[in-house]
Amino acid sequence: MDAATRKQKLIELRNDENNVAMTGIPLRYKGETRTEKVYRIPLDFLIYNKYNGRIGSEVLSYEKQNGDLDAEKPEDRELIEKFLYESKEDRNQTTMKSLLENGQQRYGIVSSDGKIIDGNRRAMLLNRLFHKRDELGYSYQQVEKCKYFLAIILPDDAQEKDMQQLETIYQMGEDDKLDYNPIEKYLKCKELKRLGFSEEDIAGFMSEKPSKVREWLRILKLMEEFLQQYDYDGIYTRLEKTEGPFVDLAGYLDSYEKRGANVSNVDWDYQDSDISDLKLVCFDYIRARYEGKEFRDIAKTGKDGSIFFFKDLWDEFFANHQEKIPVDEESVQEWRESHPREDLSMLLRSRDNEWIARAKGPLTGNLRRYSQRLDDKRESNRPGYLIEQALNKLQAVDQEQDSFLNDPHIEEMVREINKLSYEMKKRFERR
Repeated sequence: MDAATRKQKLIELRNDENNVAMTGIPLRYKGETRTEKVYRIPLDFLIYNKYNGRIGSEVLSYEKQNGDLDAEKPEDRELIEKFLYESKEDRNQTTMKSLLENGQQRYGIVSSDGKIIDGNRRAMLLNRLFHKRDELGYSYQQVEKCKYFLAIILPDDAQEKDMQQLETIYQMGEDDKLDYNPIEKYLKCKELKRLGFSEEDIAGFMSEKPSKVREWLRILKLMEEFLQQYDYDGIYTRLEKTEGPFVDLAGYLDSYEKRGANVSNVDWDYQDSDISDLKLVCFDYIRARYEGKEFRDIAKTGKDGSIFFFKDLWDEFFANHQEKIPVDEESVQEWRESHPREDLSMLLRSRDNEWIARAKGPLTGNLRRYSQRLDDKRESNRPGYLIEQALNKLQAVDQEQDSFLNDPHIEEMVREINKLSYEMKKRFERR
């Protein structure tokens, strides 16, 4: 059914009072509160909003590879339904049970030509219950009510900007935020900015402060730089489970760029190019799915500092990183040519996993070594603690191993230890 036909069907439906399910419903629209009716609409009169905030990352990633989805085409409609169902499968199972037992408890919003603005997930589940009733083991009588969607129908003058505003208010308000994949709120902010909304407007729609919206936009910019670095531009699904490190890194980079109080203990005059190097190193660790204390040791700001705070540590850490971390053996284009039938998101995941398998050892070894040296720096005002740690480790060395006597590097380090201990001994003698 095309847009013109859907629009005519909804006009006819509105003219029949028998289709009214609820009245007196307040709706904030174009700066004023209106009183609307909720109608009982056959699902066949409606189409999904492919860019709804719940599945934006999946749809954008798919379209980057395959071209635009058309929600009017049966095969594309099924794909949108798949994205919606898999976005929160456990939650969808619960909601399906509720819809079956109690019916639709929360009305949606649709445009005058039948595009679902609020309620895409519920509509998908109603469609699933009704059209897959045999597969799910339900009788027609059990699911007959599921062929209708309860919704407000917007006036003819609703523009894309109006619909995006309503979707954000109703879909990403305070009650629903935890039900969304983390990346979706960042993409929604970007889309609203594209439509001309200010940070203050967006904050109001999302029940947030403008400063939070500005932070999200800054984090998304960093995420997109990450994707571009690995030639994954537009494949937002590769950001899955990376929000935490990006939030941390965006804050760190902002502090280093502004040279604020929380980086006053940095012991060298770093330049913008050094900040860029730091960002790219952190991108590699994010790609390898590092997070928590390990990741924060690279760039953390504040009184405890990080490897980047100390020039001697950073220079060596960065040099080792450049030397030892492998590059991708094939470009994304070469991977695609080798696997022409494979989904791009899955293909890039395989590419990442192949790189991680080769990079994990060097990444872990380099970070562990310099994290330990960072801890030593932090404990430098506790000489007794450091001496005790060094003594314990020296006592644990197995001198009977062949490598102890045959490795020239070990001999060099023993001589350096001897030199340091002699200098310390002389200081005691001069007391």
